[in-house]
Amino acid sequence: MLASNLWLIIFATISSFSRGIISVIDRYQMGYRKQSSIDVNFLNNICSSVLVTFMLLVILHDYPSPRITNNYLIRVFLYAFLAQIVAYGYSYVFKKVTIMQSVILSKITDLFIPLAILLTMGYFSKSSYLVSIISTIIVVIYIAFEQRKDNLDLKNLAKTFTVIAPLLIAQAAFSPFLTKGLIKPIDLVFFTIMTIYVRCLISLITFISKNHSLKINGENLTGRVFLIYGSRAVLTLLAQVTYTLATSSPNSSIAWIFLNMTSLYSVIFGDIFLKEKMKFADILVIVLIFVLALFSK
Repeated sequence: MLASNLWLIIFATISSFSRGIISVIDRYQMGYRKQSSIDVNFLNNICSSVLVTFMLLVILHDYPSPRITNNYLIRVFLYAFLAQIVAYGYSYVFKKVTIMQSVILSKITDLFIPLAILLTMGYFSKSSYLVSIISTIIVVIYIAFEQRKDNLDLKNLAKTFTVIAPLLIAQAAFSPFLTKGLIKPIDLVFFTIMTIYVRCLISLITFISKNHSLKINGENLTGRVFLIYGSRAVLTLLAQVTYTLATSSPNSSIAWIFLNMTSLYSVIFGDIFLKEKMKFADILVIVLIFVLALFSK
């Protein structure tokens, strides 16, 4: 049991660490390079699809492919659609606010997500919702403190929240329903791979609709930028696979403690690579929310 829990912790830490770096890459692409969210998502999904194809070939050598039915395809498409519109939503977020502010906005949605899951899945945890309420109060206090100290652009925060909140709530509410019945880790891995392919298709259609061609402006596609896209693809695959492995176990509650550290990694890496300076209040808020999540588990 100890060894099993250790692997869960390792997988969860790798996943949250990877997603923390991905947040910094996306903030850099959207907020600093001012890239088109449609173009960036298309290139991200192309790179991820190429990389995941090699993984698929390896898996098919040892495991049979899942039975593809119309119901399975519909579930994959809807799951991928939700994931992709959330990706577009976060692209907008990273254009408008800092990494810390994006963390704060996502934490506020935690107040509504349990209620949405109750409506779709009939599941509700009083202890988890209590944590959500307390976390929201902490976030509101933080925003009030920062507004008084640094004169935050509350109008911009509110506008950004109205974009990302409904998308995150919809994804959280319907994702468990769409993955229901996928118990074995290998089934979840296949479902994830299919999701990546469908997301690539959705972003391709969106890209063509916007640009009316498959031509990509090569002016800014330097070697450094290609390295960024390639690194993000590797991190995306690594984060998703380790996330699947960490959350598919009956003992996954311990994994969520370490998965919830993504926001802390994001802010730390944002400080290191983007010079979005951390403040004591930033770290205090994230640590308090983490401790609350720890006690709830």
